[in-house]
Amino acid sequence: MDFKKIPMGTDHPIEVKLKWAHLLFDNCSKELLSDATVVRLLEEYKESIASNWEKMAETGVVDECTRCALQDGGSCCGSGIENKFDVVNLLINLLLGVKLPSRPWDSTGCWFLGEKGCLITARHVICVNFMCRRLYDRLSPEAIKKVQHAMQEETERAFILEEYIKMWLARNE
Repeated sequence: MDFKKIPMGTDHPIEVKLKWAHLLFDNCSKELLSDATVVRLLEEYKESIASNWEKMAETGVVDECTRCALQDGGSCCGSGIENKFDVVNLLINLLLGVKLPSRPWDSTGCWFLGEKGCLITARHVICVNFMCRRLYDRLSPEAIKKVQHAMQEETERAFILEEYIKMWLARNE
C-alpha cells in the first residue's frame, strides 16, 4: 500500500480522514499491533489517559464540565473540532478498539460527541488541554496544577505514539 497517497494532514473533510484511517487499520493493524514498541506506547498512552481522567474526576473538572453541558449548553465540543483530527489520531483510536462514528450524533457538536460525552479515547491535544474560564474560576490553583500535569503527560504520550506510527508507516510503505 502506498502510504504517501494518504492525506495525513488536517486539510481534508472528516469523512475522508475516517475512510483513510479505516483503510490503514484494515491494512496495517496486525503488523502495528505486533510491533513491541507500538504495543508499549499504546499501553503507556492508555495509562496516561486513565490518569488524566482520574485527576479530572478528583479535582471536580468532570463534574463542572457535566454541569456546564447539561445546564448551560456547553461550548467546548462544538461543531468543527473534529476537523483538527488527522488520520493518525483516528488510526490510534481504531488501534485502541474505538468504533469511530460514521456521522455526528448532533450536527451542532463535534463529530465525536455522543449523548454522554466524548466517544473516542485518543482525543486531540486541543480537547485534552482545553480549560475554560469557568474551570479557572471554580477550581483551586492546586487542582488546576494537578490536572494540567496529567494533561501534559497525556499529550506527550500521544505525540510520541503518533510520531512513532508516522515513522513506522514511512518505513513500511
